[in-house]
Amino acid sequence: MITDPHIIQDLLKRYNEGTATSREQQIVEQWLTENEMEHNEWAQMNNAERDELVKKLGTDLLHYIKEKENPPVYRMYSFRRWGLIAASVTLILMSVLFFRIINDKKDVPASAATTIVDVGPGKDGAILTLADGKQLVLDSLDNGVVATQNGVQALLKNGRLAYNVKEHIGGKVLYNTMTTPKGRQYQVTLPDGTQVWLNAASSIHFPTVFSDKKRAVIITGEAYLEVAPDPQRPFVVTVGKTDIEVLGTHFNVMAYNNEEEIRTTLLEGSVKITDEDRTATLRPGEELQLNARQFEVIRGADVAAAVAWKNGWFVFKDAGIQTVMRQAERWYNISVKYEGRIPEKQFNGKVSRNVTLSELMEILSFYDDMKCTISGDTITIKQ
Repeated sequence: MITDPHIIQDLLKRYNEGTATSREQQIVEQWLTENEMEHNEWAQMNNAERDELVKKLGTDLLHYIKEKENPPVYRMYSFRRWGLIAASVTLILMSVLFFRIINDKKDVPASAATTIVDVGPGKDGAILTLADGKQLVLDSLDNGVVATQNGVQALLKNGRLAYNVKEHIGGKVLYNTMTTPKGRQYQVTLPDGTQVWLNAASSIHFPTVFSDKKRAVIITGEAYLEVAPDPQRPFVVTVGKTDIEVLGTHFNVMAYNNEEEIRTTLLEGSVKITDEDRTATLRPGEELQLNARQFEVIRGADVAAAVAWKNGWFVFKDAGIQTVMRQAERWYNISVKYEGRIPEKQFNGKVSRNVTLSELMEILSFYDDMKCTISGDTITIKQ
């Protein structure tokens, strides 16, 4: 739900400045019409008058959206219905809310409307597998010590896990594994103070106490790490056959088995990446894209997009529908199937990960003749 009127004011200001997209222009003009104002009347105003109107319309529109949000029946629309056939689709959640409100209670062809049982977005949660094989469902436990292994305590506090090694009594090295199922994400502070955020369908395997020479972990899926500095003990992340070595840095690694490539994106510090006989060193703002055919450092990478998931956003950049839906599968714990030709056009934009599944699918249904239906935990996409 939108709570900040400045978001709406920003849209209207971009319309005023001529920087809004064609879809956003259409939305604003429809809204102006509903407020008994035409585009030419807006164009004749001076800047002060426009700013004043922006403030008024922004606040009024915020209230209007709040009143109209969350209808019991969600409607799926295709771009062809509105004559918006374009090479890409700008997925701004504001635009979706405008669109739903403007078209609320209007006639919709039966083939384009579907009543669904909604699926909420993912949330914090993980499974911790201890050295003895015992599994703890962390999002079902209360705050406090959840496990003690060779004197090392695993402490749960407000949805985060941390390790206390002060009472370590020695003995053989014990390993824990934290796993986030689909529809879950989680944060853990490792024994050395390194902070790790796990995206959905990911895992990290780590010792309860790091050795004196090296701090080594194994990651699957996607994780963002803020590594605690320790010049005497490099921190090494192993992803498949790839090693990422750091001393103290902030970086994101995406290595899902069903994605085409492994991506390591550096925000701060420096990392050395080794994949068999290939090696690269990244500087802040760079990203290594790696697959069987490619080992390429991308300079000037979009680091904000790489860590958007950690900050509560989906960010799509020239993303095909299959790329988009792989993210949806992990976050909403669903499966996806396609009927007919798989759409070839691309999505660009930013959508909150707090939207429900039906809201996300409504956004995706802003597409050229593409229809989405939901049955249980399966989404069917038809072209």
